[in-house]
Amino acid sequence: MLRSTDLDTGAPLSGARFELWRETNDLEGPQRTGQAADEQHGGVCVTDAKGTCTVQLATGETYYWVQTGVPAGYERPDEPSTGFDLGEADVPDGLVLNVANRRGDAAYSGAIQVRKKDGKTGAPLHGAVFELWKDTNGITRLQTEGVDADQRARPGCATDADGVCDFDRLADGRYFLVETDVSEGYVLPEDPVTGPLLLDGTVGRRLVVTYYNKRHERIPTVDKDVDKDVDKDEDEG
Repeated sequence: MLRSTDLDTGAPLSGARFELWRETNDLEGPQRTGQAADEQHGGVCVTDAKGTCTVQLATGETYYWVQTGVPAGYERPDEPSTGFDLGEADVPDGLVLNVANRRGDAAYSGAIQVRKKDGKTGAPLHGAVFELWKDTNGITRLQTEGVDADQRARPGCATDADGVCDFDRLADGRYFLVETDVSEGYVLPEDPVTGPLLLDGTVGRRLVVTYYNKRHERIPTVDKDVDKDVDKDEDEG
């Protein structure tokens, strides 16, 4: 089942249009035209009043939902396609994919910057990858699956040569940072999630989160409006 939602509130969105494609050419992402095109499954799927679109699919395959139209007043997503693998384990309960859109007239004045540094030398670390998720269900810990899952606000962002990646144009609310890949020579922490991090007019609309990494230690600190420090220690194993 595909579920289309408002990025900031999690409310269901009707009228979102999608195409479903099956991976057939072993190339990354959906190819929709040309001789090497993947195979389209069915026609256009439009989300209903509950924001959902349900299809039955064969297991053991890789598929892509491609958003071809958005509800009135909403922007096209940063990632127009969402890939997923359907396995036997998904058969009993089904697989729910959340695709979020943001309003075109909403205020997006917030920003979160990630800084990655070596824990001993303070040197910047490039190539660490983070995803940003928006808390839309009020649960303290991040929920990435299911009907009530939080919303992925931005795709993966890799730290640059200065050890920095920026997430801008963010609405007020609570966010989670998820470290999905690390700089060469380092290991992922046991708990790759940081948050919830609050952006609003009372605590500031710009956060800087700094990760000091060692082989077996990860210590993020959060600077609110770059004026206040909050230290957090986490063991990696």
